Amino acid sequence: MQVVIAFVFALLGLLQLAASTETSQRPSVLTGAPSVRLRVMMKREKMRLHGTLSFDVYATPVISANGASVLYDGYATFLDNGSEITYTLANGAAYLTTKDTSGVETVGCLSPNALPFDRILPALNDVSRIPSASIGEEAVKCPEGNLFKTSFVGVHYAICVSGEAGFTAFSSDLDIAVEYLDRQERIQEPKLSDGRSSCKPVAPATLMTPTALSLMRGSNLMSSTTRGLKAESHMAMQATECQQTSKRRPCIIFHGLGNPHERTELQNTPDLVRDRIGNINAPFCSSVKYAVINTADVGWRDDMLQQKYCNFSLSLSASSDVAAGIIDNAIIVTHSMGGLVMASALANGKCSFSPNTSWVSLSPPMGGSMTSDYMLDVCGGKKDAIAEGLFGLLGQCPLMPSRGTTVYQGEKYSTPAINEAYAAAQKAYRDNVAAAICSDSYYGVFSKYQAPSVIAAKVVSHKSSKNDGLVEYRSCLGGLDDAIFGDHYLNRFYRSKLNHADTAFMTGDGIFKDSQKPTKWFQCLAL
Repeated sequence: MQVVIAFVFALLGLLQLAASTETSQRPSVLTGAPSVRLRVMMKREKMRLHGTLSFDVYATPVISANGASVLYDGYATFLDNGSEITYTLANGAAYLTTKDTSGVETVGCLSPNALPFDRILPALNDVSRIPSASIGEEAVKCPEGNLFKTSFVGVHYAICVSGEAGFTAFSSDLDIAVEYLDRQERIQEPKLSDGRSSCKPVAPATLMTPTALSLMRGSNLMSSTTRGLKAESHMAMQATECQQTSKRRPCIIFHGLGNPHERTELQNTPDLVRDRIGNINAPFCSSVKYAVINTADVGWRDDMLQQKYCNFSLSLSASSDVAAGIIDNAIIVTHSMGGLVMASALANGKCSFSPNTSWVSLSPPMGGSMTSDYMLDVCGGKKDAIAEGLFGLLGQCPLMPSRGTTVYQGEKYSTPAINEAYAAAQKAYRDNVAAAICSDSYYGVFSKYQAPSVIAAKVVSHKSSKNDGLVEYRSCLGGLDDAIFGDHYLNRFYRSKLNHADTAFMTGDGIFKDSQKPTKWFQCLAL
């Protein structure tokens, strides 16, 4: 499930004054501020929210009794597999209300860490007028000519203002049409299921510029309002879909550790490993096959496991030299421990890549993971029982054999032989990998995997806070130069802000940040 609440209310922020906008110096400027409806329209299938590509958000200004401040309350409701899900922003706090198929309602708070509210108002304050804009080769149409630009958490938007009719924000991946309503939407603050009175506010107070105030009120942008804005040149945004220039080749996907299943034939879908890898594709894949291998009972240094990776990869293309072990005309995709297995197979000479083969690595623990050390401590009685919420992520005691093999390089559970194997795998990785995702943030996109990832990041004694919940950024680098990584999905080596499940394509793309779009990154790769 995708990053719903951040999407809903951060987009609302492209319009709203969010929390406690100070107006004591402008006692009447907010008079008559209307309720609004935002029609959100997403442009790519991997951005579906609760099964839909478009939905409405309603928002209403609530002015304090003394007229000194205003909040925008808002809500959006979705139907998902019979359940009703409502995201509410009330009094500056964010709530999630879920009503299941039996009618039982649950209300909770949403973590401010998942919501970039502190970045909302500066986006409106930083608008600048532009003469024109385009998305790819298509021009942004703005008949009245009131065209502005801004950026929000690194993503660029063109805003076409139509005065009292509203405005539309355009970006590469979504459009938001804002309509000023002639009625006031009444929005109630939900009652929390745990008995608390309210959630903590997540939107800070901000003094707004005259232009931002005009957007809020739906008033015409007069020259006096915008004459101080810095004039900008044409704004060019990335196309919604990438133009593919890579040669089409068959793709094979290898999942990470913890899978108990085994199949001797490659699969056309990830159905047997749904909890390990998502359904992915790209224009450069002439076909997509999924390997289903037992990675619960054996770890990355196992000779037979390494050979299975080679054999499956060699079977992908008729031009591969099976006798010499040369994998030709293929794209190899590995997630997590799968990267260590592939690197070790290369290091041990079990197979090799031709110049026509590309290896894409996703969050490999090239230097091991402190989660393995943590679980060995827990299962060995050296720590308290595993933290609640981590069972599905890390497993239970007794520890699965493969989990114990990814111990941290150079730490107490490692050995000289393991350290040496890591070093050899890292060299093979550096010499052969064509593209990679690593992450320096464990929050990732808002999904069912976020909470366990956060717990893991907090409970496990990682060597660095820059980790995806399970794998540290430095371990993922495997000795690659950090300078070759960038935080945009067009970077071949992608320094993302995704958790470990996100990089397995389990959650789709985030809505705002270009550092949270793994699917688009994969589809845009130039290999």
